[in-house]
Formats: sequence, C-alpha cells, structure tokens
Amino acid sequence: MYSWLTLLAVVFALGLFVVLLSWAIMRNLREGERFRARLAHRLEQLRLHRLMRMLGMDPNRYLHEQPIVDAERHMRACARCPESTRCDQALEQEQPESVAAYCANYEDLQALRDREKQE
Repeated sequence: MYSWLTLLAVVFALGLFVVLLSWAIMRNLREGERFRARLAHRLEQLRLHRLMRMLGMDPNRYLHEQPIVDAERHMRACARCPESTRCDQALEQEQPESVAAYCANYEDLQALRDREKQE
C-alpha cells in the first residue's frame, strides 16, 4: 500500500511538473515574441531601418540573428545621431554610401551585409 501511494505521489508530482514547465515555456515564448515585435517596431521608426533596406539587408533577419545588445546599441546610436539631417538627405537621394563618413553604424552594417552575402 505504501509503495502505491508513493508511486502515485511521484506520478502526480511529475505530471504537475510537466504541466507547469510547459506553461512556463509557452509563456516565455509569447513574451519573447512580444519583445521582438516591440524591438522591430522601434527599429522601423529609425533611419537605421531605411539604411539597412538600402544596403540590401533584411531588418527582420538582422533582429533574429544579432544579439539584442548589438541591436540596441545600433538603435541607440541612430536615435542619438547629431547628423540626422544629412542622413535624411542621403537616404532620400538613395545614396546610403554617403553616410559612411559620419554614421556610427555604417561600418558594422557593411560587415554584417558582407557576412550575409557569404552565407
């Protein structure tokens, strides 16, 4: 009798553990999707998004493959850039290479683009 009760308690505990673990994983996945959507929305608001597109980069792939720390750093640099007027002019004229002299992100984006092309 004691062994059946012990076995039943262990089975119940394992079942509860599986249910709670599954719930936690699903919750984490949903939160990650929401975080990524917010990050993508923030990126879309920046010149960085347009620059990426003009360089032939996929911003969604960028967000998926790059560490969040790097994406945040690039977005912060773009948002705080003192050369926004010059950048707007270059992007309006579809001359992304002309931002190379003053864009804090240009060199990194070039390296990422070159790496994408090699894959």
